[in-house]
Amino acid sequence: MQVWVDYNGEAKKISVTMAPLQMAKPTRPLILAYYDLSTVLKEPSYIGFSSSTGAADSRHNVLGWSFGMNKPAPVINIAQLPKLSRQGPKHQSKLLEIILPVASATIIIVLGVVVILLVKRRKRYAELKEDWEVKFGPHRLSYKDLHNATKGFQNNHLLGAGGFGKVYKGTLPSSKLEVAVKRVSHESRQGMKEFVAEIVSIGRIRHRNLVRLLGYSRRKGELLLVYDYMSNGSLDKYLYCYEHKPKLGWAQRFQVIKGIASGLFYLHEKWEKVVIHRDIKASNVLMESEMNG
Repeated sequence: MQVWVDYNGEAKKISVTMAPLQMAKPTRPLILAYYDLSTVLKEPSYIGFSSSTGAADSRHNVLGWSFGMNKPAPVINIAQLPKLSRQGPKHQSKLLEIILPVASATIIIVLGVVVILLVKRRKRYAELKEDWEVKFGPHRLSYKDLHNATKGFQNNHLLGAGGFGKVYKGTLPSSKLEVAVKRVSHESRQGMKEFVAEIVSIGRIRHRNLVRLLGYSRRKGELLLVYDYMSNGSLDKYLYCYEHKPKLGWAQRFQVIKGIASGLFYLHEKWEKVVIHRDIKASNVLMESEMNG
C-alpha cells in the first residue's frame, strides 16, 4: 500500500492519499483537513513515524519513504523495495498435506515390493554346495546360466526324455558353447547318490568316444549335468530312420561299433576305476558331427 501526505503551508491544507502498490497517485485525497502546522512544528523539527492502535495489537512495515520540502518528494522505485519478512509459521497447502503422506507410503510400498522380488529372485536361483564338491566336482556352472542357456528349459529346446528326466539343448551365455543339459527329474530313480557318483567318475574321464561332462549344477531338488552337445543326435534315429534321418552304410555302422567298443574298453579296462554302463542301447549312443559314436 502507498500513502502520500501533503501539506500546503499557504492554504494550511493537509491531504492524505492512499493507493495499492502498483497504482499511481489518485487525484482525490482520502482525507482532507485544514490546520496550521506552524503552531505545532517549531524550528528545528525532525521527520519520522509514530503510530498508536490503543489497546489492540497491530504490526506495520515501512518498506520505503521519501520527503520533500518546498518541492515534490522523490519518486520511490517500487521494484527495489525489500520483501516482507514472513511472520509466524509457514502455512502448507491442503494439497501438500494430502500428497506428501500418500507419496511417502507409496515409496515405502514400492521399495518393499522390490525387496520381496529380489529375495524371490535370489531364492529362485539359489544353489546347494556341499563339501564333496570342492574335492571331486568338475567345473560348476550357475543355475542361472543354464536357465538362460536353455531359455528357461523351453520345450523347443528339448532333445529327449526318458526315465532319468529330460535333456535340453542350450548355448552358454559367456562362451557361446553349445551344450546338452540333462535335467534329472524328481521322480527319477537316479537320486543324489547316483548323481554324485556320476560327477565324481565321469567328470574326470577323458576319451574321444565318451561324451565329456563339462559341468553340473544343483538347485533345491533339481539335479543338472552339462555335456558336450552331439549335433547328430542318437544312433537309433539312423538305424530306424526316425525324423527322416538317412540310413547308415555298413562301413559307417562298423565305424560306430568300433567307437562304442573303444569307449567301453576304456571304462572297463583302461581307466583307474571300473565303470559299468548298464544301459547300452542305440538311443544312448550319440553321434558327433563326423558320425562317430
